[in-house]
Amino acid sequence: MRGSGRDERKAVIETTGKSVEKALAKALKSLDARVENVEIEILDAGQKGVLNIFGARDARIRVTKNNDSKGIEEIADEVARYIMECLDISYRLFAESDDDATYINIETAGVDGLLIGRKGDTLNSLQHLVGRIVSRKMGGYQRLTLDVGGYLKNRQEILRQKAVKAAERARRSNREVQMEPMNASERRSVHVALTDEEGITTYTTGNGDMRKVCIAPAGKGRERRGGGRYRNRD
Repeated sequence: MRGSGRDERKAVIETTGKSVEKALAKALKSLDARVENVEIEILDAGQKGVLNIFGARDARIRVTKNNDSKGIEEIADEVARYIMECLDISYRLFAESDDDATYINIETAGVDGLLIGRKGDTLNSLQHLVGRIVSRKMGGYQRLTLDVGGYLKNRQEILRQKAVKAAERARRSNREVQMEPMNASERRSVHVALTDEEGITTYTTGNGDMRKVCIAPAGKGRERRGGGRYRNRD
């Protein structure tokens, strides 16, 4: 499903300052915009006055933020097209929007693995790159998940199933169970999957690429200590 994601409305603000430049700086901060993305109308250039005191008048301007006419999906598609052309890869892009989050899935002609990489490393880099570009062009942070061939959705379901089984083992044995090393996104998926599991607590242990989620019976989980462990946190 594709949607335009467009918003034709423009944000407008009037600000004042000791000078036009200061009034503009205030407006840009308020609009969270860059100067190249706004239209500026000087309503009053202001006046310094005698000795910069008597008869002084602040400058007053009206600033209009131009919303990008392109939506998140269109910008992501442009970025994906550039990357795929460089790699000589044919692809299709599908997008779904849910509240303020956008899920984008790229399907290729048999080379999904190239874009996914070992344990999703390449996909993580692609998501970071595309997310940064989209957020920059949209003028603010955008919640964007980039997937290839449904890899992330499938991986999250597999992790959920593994997490539930590990929780069952932890209950039966009354001992903590460690899962395999995962990246931050995967660890969060495990924590979320077990949020409503009664009698179970989760925490993360380890360093760098070797960080793991530990699943333990309630009361057995270790609070943060010298070993750098966190209960119910990543």
